[in-house]
Amino acid sequence: MLHYREPSKSVKRAIAGMVLAVAALLALVACSSDEEDEVDRRLAESFLRNSPTFRFDGMPDTVKLLDRAAGDCEKCVVYTFGFESSHPGYGDRIDLPLAASVTPHEAVIFVEDGLVASAKIDSIWDVITQGPIARTASAENESGTPVTALLDSPFELHIGQDAVFGDEGLKITFVDVSEDSRCPAATNCVVSGLAKIRVDVVAGERSLGMHEFVLDQRTIGGTARGIGQYVFSMRELNPYPGTATAPYAAIFVVSKVVAA
Repeated sequence: MLHYREPSKSVKRAIAGMVLAVAALLALVACSSDEEDEVDRRLAESFLRNSPTFRFDGMPDTVKLLDRAAGDCEKCVVYTFGFESSHPGYGDRIDLPLAASVTPHEAVIFVEDGLVASAKIDSIWDVITQGPIARTASAENESGTPVTALLDSPFELHIGQDAVFGDEGLKITFVDVSEDSRCPAATNCVVSGLAKIRVDVVAGERSLGMHEFVLDQRTIGGTARGIGQYVFSMRELNPYPGTATAPYAAIFVVSKVVAA
């Protein structure tokens, strides 16, 4: 038969003291963690408010913390802020003609060990380097329906899409966008940036290889190159950074070289 012996008062007092000590320690840890988080949040918000984009025309009363998430390291935190500016664009736009249009923005600021490691606005503008963020894309989510194209006529291709030319036996595949660092619309950039895309070309059963086309803001009318018996001209790559978030689409014109 088991017998229960009531703990002595001294044991009870010892246990109660341990419980209180553990509770106090946990409260202290929680308080310390909250204080650190508040310091990091203020750091991130101050960094945003002092950025050239916000200083130029940010509306102070519109700043709101939208999200806080743990980063991929022990002392990493990601803060997402929403704010509005009185004009479109990024950075210092003092010498640019600007439309008076209230523009909403989303800033994502990554704090690591008490320092701002990265900061981006609208996934387009790098606050630290003060330049546009190069965009890349894959073919996974783009249209796979082939386009029936005609020589000497403009046609549009999305990433992963083919253009076929009927009797010519010619097929072009828009493979990817390897770089898009063009200066966003209504933004004053130190460098103009450029866009690079790759296309794969097949004529009949013969591969004509992978080819890169480059556009920059100084290119007028697009960029052209001869491939086999044809001249390929890339006229545009849409959307232009800072104007929309639609999938990439390149506009081409293909002409056939006629032997003299």
